[in-house]
Amino acid sequence: MADTTDAPRPGLHADRPTARSPRRTGRRASSRAAWVPKQHGAWAMLAVPFLVGVARGGPDWPQLPLGVAWLVGYLGFAAAGLWLRSRRRQAYLTPVLVYGAVSLAAGLLALALRPGLLWWAPVYAPFAAVSLWFSARRADRALANDVVTIVAASLMTLVAASAGRLGTVGAALTDVPLVGTTVALAVYFVGTSLYVKTLIRERTSQGYRIASIAYHAAATVLAGALPLLLPLGDRPPVGTHVGLVVFFAVATARAAVLAGRRIRPMKVGLGEIAMSTVLAILVLTW
Repeated sequence: MADTTDAPRPGLHADRPTARSPRRTGRRASSRAAWVPKQHGAWAMLAVPFLVGVARGGPDWPQLPLGVAWLVGYLGFAAAGLWLRSRRRQAYLTPVLVYGAVSLAAGLLALALRPGLLWWAPVYAPFAAVSLWFSARRADRALANDVVTIVAASLMTLVAASAGRLGTVGAALTDVPLVGTTVALAVYFVGTSLYVKTLIRERTSQGYRIASIAYHAAATVLAGALPLLLPLGDRPPVGTHVGLVVFFAVATARAAVLAGRRIRPMKVGLGEIAMSTVLAILVLTW
């Protein structure tokens, strides 16, 4: 039987849009999504590494245009992924061009103020290329793509710090507590990807549930072993160390207890924002 959902009704003009047209409503929703992504938890992943980097590197003027380039660049990158997934539909190209232009302008200003930031370009280029490749293959929800984007987002801790009073990329890379902070954020956000999948797309998967619990448990053990892995002068304070162990232990318990439950995406995202905020406060005491 042919689908007649959008067939014109008697007495109505066939070319006049109606509020009851699901196809047109879907297109409007997709168009809005091209401008503002619906990934609630992604905002924490976007903001926390940058803000932690600003705080750790010391606030300075180059971080302002860098922040604009980072935020608007993310919006443009998300729009580009949607454009690729839609088989390059023209309607989705506008936000890509607008966001891309604004991000480029802000990025050039940041480079003018802190030319050394250019060293990060070859670091980020492979991450962007791989993620866009996943989008072109309509596999942007793949776990491997999640890991790629999470690592790229977490590295912004180092980038923002090097744009601050810390001054250089070399200074950021040789600051062991700063690197440790970056790793802690990356470890948590990768675990978040597994955890969220057990609540939504892989809610019925026993394999994902086991992987999520095991990953978070391993992260807890890693946090506990920090004093054994770092030189004495670079170890986190006792309170920070205990806080990190407790934090990842809570994340492990959460992964075990909530996996498979029906939780609205909005609530999942808000939960991630709360957890990310706690982690940010912890690592800032290192």
